[in-house]
Amino acid sequence: MIRFVMIDIKLNTFDFEKYTDELMINVKTDLNSTDLSFYLTEESRRRCYLNLANREYFIDFIVIATHGHFQLKVDISEKERKEHDKELHDLKIKIKDLMVGDWKECVWLTDHQSEEFAEDLYKNVHSVENSLRRVINTVLFHNLGGDWWKFMPSHLTNKYSTRISGYQDRAPSFKNVHANLLSIDTDDLVSILNFKTYKMKDQSMFSGSDPFIPNSLQSEEVVKKKKDLGQFKYIMSDVINNKKSIESHQKVLTNLLEEQMEIDIDFWEEFFSPWFSCTLNEFSGKWRHFSTDRNHVAHNKLIDNKLYQKFKKSMKDLLEIITKAEEEFEKYLKEESTQFLEYLKQSAIEESYQRKLEEKQSIAEEAGIEILDTDQIISLFQEHITTAFEDIGDEIYYRTDINIIYNQPLLTTPEKIFEIENYIIKRSIHVEAESDIDESEGCTSTVKFSVYSNNHFKESFEISYVNGEAEFNEDQGNFMPKTKDELNISALENINSFIHELLNDEMPEVSEDDLAPFACEECREYTVNLSEENEYGVGICINCGHENEVGECPRCHATLDQKEDVLCESCIAWINEQ
Repeated sequence: MIRFVMIDIKLNTFDFEKYTDELMINVKTDLNSTDLSFYLTEESRRRCYLNLANREYFIDFIVIATHGHFQLKVDISEKERKEHDKELHDLKIKIKDLMVGDWKECVWLTDHQSEEFAEDLYKNVHSVENSLRRVINTVLFHNLGGDWWKFMPSHLTNKYSTRISGYQDRAPSFKNVHANLLSIDTDDLVSILNFKTYKMKDQSMFSGSDPFIPNSLQSEEVVKKKKDLGQFKYIMSDVINNKKSIESHQKVLTNLLEEQMEIDIDFWEEFFSPWFSCTLNEFSGKWRHFSTDRNHVAHNKLIDNKLYQKFKKSMKDLLEIITKAEEEFEKYLKEESTQFLEYLKQSAIEESYQRKLEEKQSIAEEAGIEILDTDQIISLFQEHITTAFEDIGDEIYYRTDINIIYNQPLLTTPEKIFEIENYIIKRSIHVEAESDIDESEGCTSTVKFSVYSNNHFKESFEISYVNGEAEFNEDQGNFMPKTKDELNISALENINSFIHELLNDEMPEVSEDDLAPFACEECREYTVNLSEENEYGVGICINCGHENEVGECPRCHATLDQKEDVLCESCIAWINEQ
């Protein structure tokens, strides 16, 4: 397996499918390939095979995009392994050389060809070392960007600078590859994991103290800060006057400055700990044992079976930890990459839609018409529908026997938008709305209203909007109206009239004071009318229409709120006064 990552595309636009097509066509031409075919194409992954000298090779391209950065991961493998495979070498270098000019960085992660020259144990050494290097590169690039190397201490960067030129002279094909970690000693890899950066404390000897506090009232901390600052000024004055004196002051000066600093970034805690299944101390201990065994193998020392088994075990433990960390991070990276790509896709769709909308509005203004999109059409309908049904509610607001409910329609699915409930006689009127919105130019959008009484369909009404449409007039050189925009909402007035008719016919206003305190003989509802002023008639059940017996005063013939005929209270009082 050969794997490298191109970091941060320099091109203004990046079409993944087109880019890899053109790349592999050039590879096929330059290397005189007999066959090239892409056999897998996904949103962020493409695979192809290439035939070179009657041998098949597989190339896997994976796009990773997070936090505004792009990576293009390239995996190359061959169908059948072969020692000293010249075609594979030419293929990986050709792909890299054709790509490197389009990207800011090329990070070489793994190359099995360089591992094939070692014995069994040394292959394992490479596997562990490169796995950790790959994890470090991937994690730090994701968190700090492609130039994360600038955070490293001078003893690492100096070592890299000293060695890299010699490595590049010996392998000129890799001169333009960012391979800093590949030139770093095994022991130094752990130092990157536990590396920390520092910053000045908020309260240090360099931060000013309150000048209004007398010396006698200052805290021990402030007094020490003044003392440290005085010592620092003395040392720096001495060094400026005599450069050689820095050696005698080095330890004191270092301790003095260290007290003024605090941790800014803990690389292990912030970047690596979430992915590793062990503590830093545990991993460092395992790595020290591995480094000892690795040096034994690398320096061609004798290895017996016991040492071989010991090395194998330590390698297995380390590789499991690193592999799991890498898998966990790759899983996280894939999820975040998918979300970011989806965000880019949605942004592109929204930008395209916005451009089309602006173009449409410009044409509409020139033609003197309205061309509305779906949201604008819905908003236009909602405005008039709300006004119409709120007017209905206002007109019958005085009635105490009904409850009115209005919900502004979303106009995306069929929905109940208006309801009148009579809680005395248990009757209701409701309205359902169903829309058909078409934002195309010259097309008609409608909202159909269905009116129900006690859940029985009564009548339907419809309002409409015709979207404007323009055409270009070649003679005049401008856009002219082809279809005028038109809003027809007259049906809303008809709905208003129809609902009032239903109310008058099926739910005339009734007061609770007009109803008898006893239940209807037929439906057992307390809806027996006692009022002579409404149209129902005394004793008639408003709910079911049954005629009930109602008591009457034999003297004055007044209607009573009971079934039996008895003297009313007024007549009883008159008799008692006689």
